[in-house]
Amino acid sequence: MSLRAVVVLLALLVVASPAHAAKGLRCFPAPSKVILDGVPDEWLGENRKLVFKVKGDPGDAEAEVLLAHDDQFLYFTATVTDSELVGGGDHLELHLGIPGGSVSSFAFYPGVPGKSKARVTLSGRPVRGGAIVEAPRPGGYSLEAKVPWRAVPKSSTVRIGYRGVIELHDADGGQRPRAILASAKTKRYGEMPPISMPAEVALGSGLLRQRNIQTPPVHNLLANVWGDRMLERVLVYDRFVVVLGPNYRDGQQFYFRDIAADADRGMLPQFEVRDLTGDGRDDILLRRRLTGSEGEVEAVEVLSYHGGEDTPQTVFAHEVKLKLAEGGTIENRVEVTGTGSRTRITVHAGKHRGMDRARFDRQSNTGGLPVLVPWGAIASQTHEVKDGKFVIGSERSQKPVPVAAQPDAPPAPSRPSPRPRRAAPKSPSASENMKAVYALYKKKAKVSGRPRFDISANFAGDGAAERLVVHRRDLVLFGPGIRDGRAFSAITLSAFERDGDLKRVESRDVTGDGRHEIVVHGIVRAKMPSDLGGGELLREVVYIYTLRSGQLERVFGAELGRVVGSKSVRAKIAFGRGKLTLEPGKAKGYDERSYPWRQKTEPEDSGFEPLVLPWGGVDRVRLAYDGKRFKRDG
Repeated sequence: MSLRAVVVLLALLVVASPAHAAKGLRCFPAPSKVILDGVPDEWLGENRKLVFKVKGDPGDAEAEVLLAHDDQFLYFTATVTDSELVGGGDHLELHLGIPGGSVSSFAFYPGVPGKSKARVTLSGRPVRGGAIVEAPRPGGYSLEAKVPWRAVPKSSTVRIGYRGVIELHDADGGQRPRAILASAKTKRYGEMPPISMPAEVALGSGLLRQRNIQTPPVHNLLANVWGDRMLERVLVYDRFVVVLGPNYRDGQQFYFRDIAADADRGMLPQFEVRDLTGDGRDDILLRRRLTGSEGEVEAVEVLSYHGGEDTPQTVFAHEVKLKLAEGGTIENRVEVTGTGSRTRITVHAGKHRGMDRARFDRQSNTGGLPVLVPWGAIASQTHEVKDGKFVIGSERSQKPVPVAAQPDAPPAPSRPSPRPRRAAPKSPSASENMKAVYALYKKKAKVSGRPRFDISANFAGDGAAERLVVHRRDLVLFGPGIRDGRAFSAITLSAFERDGDLKRVESRDVTGDGRHEIVVHGIVRAKMPSDLGGGELLREVVYIYTLRSGQLERVFGAELGRVVGSKSVRAKIAFGRGKLTLEPGKAKGYDERSYPWRQKTEPEDSGFEPLVLPWGGVDRVRLAYDGKRFKRDG
């Protein structure tokens, strides 16, 4: 078994139950500048009070803790109420559950002047590069500490999917703990509650809450699907495939797709991750079962991040089984052979039972290639990788079977049937399809009423108009250009904390390809550090989404303003055909000396453009569309 397979299998163990989810810890993004002085007042996030009594009577002892992180360190802060600080005895412990089933225990010992030094240990040994600073406070003490990521097992590739418990050991009068308070009563890996990173928090407050999903994921894998060295979590909840990771979408957001197949009810008979396209990244292979009024269809699909975007593309889709409500079944046989760029997917025509071939219409029901008919001229087709997608590389022919000679066909009647042949049902109109798809979304999302925004435009480039609606924070697109009008494409803008934070949605041809894109304006909320006056920071942002392979993808993002109370700094954006321009705007209540943030001159790894300041030395930022996203021009 390969190391990759081992990692994926071990990841299956990391499934927290709903009962644990409510008791989990959060790990917040660290401030841009961290100074360890023992006084934890600059951290953004809510402290967690330790309330479970694990041992003894804690008496006056209390503790509030917080976890944070950046690219280099895992941070730990605590505010402790204790009448006496016992050097070498009083301490806090973080029992960190590593995906795969192991637990690493970090201990944080505050120092006592003239008696003991502050130290950070892992399994009793000093942590190289670790640091801790304590500070006295009325009735107790506080501390700030950091652990380099290199001291955390597997952290070179895994920084998500953690579990954990924090304990306070109170050793009043001696080295051994008299009492222990904790965030949970267990230190066993399988029973630990999760430690949620920002993307996992966004998933819980976004998709899971909005869809009222309370059961654990059916599939929970670790795999390198996006491209950097860090592994992402690939999950399936109910009928949704979810991808999130420590660096994917800045570690703040997640991707999800409605596959219209309820995995909880066995409608996803196959789901796995492996490199099928040969680019060194894992792809998602799934087989889903869809039901409708006319019967059941199964389709095999491969989702891939081969193109380097933050939304996976469908690089292979083929229907492989039909089971009609009126009777009759066709089932193709599928073989996946080879590895990497030498992967071959072969679809064999297979067999059928009771199919009325004279009336059978071979067409796709899902947007993928239609099922191969056993009586047709094609015995099998082999699909090979070319430019990151699967194309037909070879084909094996067979002699087609005439309808009259079909062995499974019922014998022809000796005389005309007195019953008239039933007329084929009338196909629904495009508008009827759109109404049905919209109704399906509203049922699945459990929303009602009129949408906040409702826009008709040609988003798919097929000459017909699609419809874009916005409910809560969902962008929902449906119409003729999306799987022949039979499905919708939707994303949840989880960067916006409240539904009202999504301020404006419009459509326009931004890329210059004749199709409309979706332009979203909104605000992202954050807490201001206490040393900057506290309060709330409102970041005004703009995102641009386009429709690609039936899915909505972000092709641009930028910050256009910052507002703190009555003070603000704003920039301007100008749209052209395939061009964008960012320019400084106006400031109110701030000037170059009083504005607390510096001008960033480069975009983030995800391509998100920073705010252009009136005094930052950047007069203009020009961007051009390269066919995939907007990048700086020159």
